[in-house]
Amino acid sequence: MKKLIGGVLLASALCSVGATASAAQINGTQALTFNNSSTTSSYFGSEFGAGTTGKSFLENFTFSYSSPFTVSSAVISIALDGISRLNLNSLTLSGNGGTWTGVKTTVGSAQVFTLRTDGLSSGNYTLSVGGLVTGATGGSFGGNISIAAVPEASTVAMMLGGLALVGFAAYRRRRTEGNAQAQDRLMPA
Repeated sequence: MKKLIGGVLLASALCSVGATASAAQINGTQALTFNNSSTTSSYFGSEFGAGTTGKSFLENFTFSYSSPFTVSSAVISIALDGISRLNLNSLTLSGNGGTWTGVKTTVGSAQVFTLRTDGLSSGNYTLSVGGLVTGATGGSFGGNISIAAVPEASTVAMMLGGLALVGFAAYRRRRTEGNAQAQDRLMPA
């Protein structure tokens, strides 16, 4: 009798855990890698299968960058009737104490989020995509993130200083050539 009651309690516990798991939110984290060249990009995305209908999701894509940079990102989800469909509701970038939010555009059955921000400092960042699975067999989204390094202030100052020297040298050369031509015109042949 104790074994029967123990078996029933175990089965009940497993059923309640299974029911709780099917009601859980979908969350994932994936690391993106950049090679710190002048412009880098990375593709990302997620797919949600059958049994995820009605569940919300928040997918996180993490990365680090070691110098100041500009970021541009886009996420798209295209609905396939009621079979494969998501309702994207957020695209955010967060890190170093700041949060930047993307802008959503819907055209027909396509949902597109875009995000662009300049002047970010080096550090750890998380790009997050959130929404709700509404398709009968799930849905998917895909995206791209591009990062361009921003030159440091000392590099920009050196470049401007070099341009000023080249400009001054050209000015002096023209002035010297102009004076020589003026003297040639004044002197009788």
